[in-house]
Amino acid sequence: MSLDEFDRQIIAALQEDARMPVAQVADRTALSATPVSRRIKRLEDDGVILGYAPVLDPRKLGFELEAYVLINLVAHSDENILTFETAIVENPHVIACHAVTGDMDYLVHVIARNVEHLSQITLKTLLRIPGVRDVKSIVVLETIKQSRELPLD
Repeated sequence: MSLDEFDRQIIAALQEDARMPVAQVADRTALSATPVSRRIKRLEDDGVILGYAPVLDPRKLGFELEAYVLINLVAHSDENILTFETAIVENPHVIACHAVTGDMDYLVHVIARNVEHLSQITLKTLLRIPGVRDVKSIVVLETIKQSRELPLD
């Protein structure tokens, strides 16, 4: 899909504040509210805009610890992959999971209340998924940058 400058301006405004009223987006783009509303609807229908969600502070919800868990499977059979991916999707403490290249098969982003909770998630949940061979954890000490905004150039 080709985005013109108005689409980019609309997306930039919504990335800054997804709750921004259409009239305010229109002010920023030098378009009237009706064409902005139509463009937003088209961007949603075309799957450029996937949805809207609040950005939550994990610490305020009691999650003091973030970790990245590297996981290897015993074998890459369809059954192992399906079992693993189903368990990951169902785990509420996994906030992202990526199949990756290199020495490990998956990179799993986990939130936990504390080190003991991370240990339970890792040892009693992730490591016990049938087909998992190795698990290595990397604890986040400090977040330098975290953004959901995508570059529009």
